[in-house]
Amino acid sequence: MSHKLNQWQMLLLTISFLVGSSLLLAPNLTSFYSKQDAWLSMIIALAAGLILNWLWIYLLSKYQYQSIFVIAEKAVGKWIGGLISLLVVFYALHLCSYVVRNVSNFMISSVLPDTNAWTFQMMLIIVSLYSCYYGLNNIARVNEFLNPIMGVLFLVSLLLTLNRFELHNLKPFLEQPPRSILQGAYTTTGFPFIEVILLGTVFTYVSKKKNLMRTYLMAIAISGLILLITIIIVIGVDGYYLVSRNTFPTFELMRAINIVKLLERIEVLIGAVWIVGIFVKIVVCFYAGMMGLQHMSKHHRYRTFLLPAGLWVWAMANHVHSNTMEFTDFVAKNWTLWWFTLYLILIVVMLIGIIRKKHKPTES
Repeated sequence: MSHKLNQWQMLLLTISFLVGSSLLLAPNLTSFYSKQDAWLSMIIALAAGLILNWLWIYLLSKYQYQSIFVIAEKAVGKWIGGLISLLVVFYALHLCSYVVRNVSNFMISSVLPDTNAWTFQMMLIIVSLYSCYYGLNNIARVNEFLNPIMGVLFLVSLLLTLNRFELHNLKPFLEQPPRSILQGAYTTTGFPFIEVILLGTVFTYVSKKKNLMRTYLMAIAISGLILLITIIIVIGVDGYYLVSRNTFPTFELMRAINIVKLLERIEVLIGAVWIVGIFVKIVVCFYAGMMGLQHMSKHHRYRTFLLPAGLWVWAMANHVHSNTMEFTDFVAKNWTLWWFTLYLILIVVMLIGIIRKKHKPTES
């Protein structure tokens, strides 16, 4: 079982983690509040995400990019550090359950409405556990192969919609009050720009860490740019009214693509791109949770915890919310605060460790 990564794989993992689950949902979440000015909300969210993640990875660099579980124990002691590690594990598996539920919601509402949601949930969890079983290098290589292909498919899909793009759908510019624009930015800051701190469990396995901070921040900037372009095109084609009332507006955008009766149902491509990104995100969430459980239990490997964690994620996925509207409302109002709480706790813990000079490498 190998956990070694290079910086290129780390870049692609970060992009997949950020763009994967946000590709279909971000236009709806931002335009619901900021309407045609959703593009500005995304710019603000990206700027906030870059600032928050710069501080995050800067502090991690002071600890030589050790795992956040090791850092917590060194900074505040075994017992408090253990509680913080348990909190990170819960956040990781909780996020995993939300992502799994998103996939089943998408499949039964937009693709195969007559299929039981459990079918998609169990298939996705089993494949993710299998990938996690063989180590981080496994998912990194799969993502390294699929990511460029998915990127090309997504780009071509967007280009095929440009013939319906209308600039007037984005006008009047800056019509919405600052409060509405900031509310749209607030929603997208947590989803996905703060969630990505879970990759703090992965940095320790990057082989060469010299330019890791730049690679990480570059991945966030690229992901934000992809989401920004997606929002502009989706609103430019369909208008904010339809986008803000559709849970998966990017997918619906592709439904109208029809190339001389030869290529139809192009939206399946964007669905495939989204699910590949979702798969990467779920594996990373499982991996973060498993590494935390392994560290707390002092077990020699984490494979023992995979099946119980998978069952727990599956059970929680069916109880996190009762319907799609409830999910959208929770994410729009509470998700950023929910994840910022964990972010703030970890930042304070690392600062305490630096003040106590626990960040310096231990001499053997």
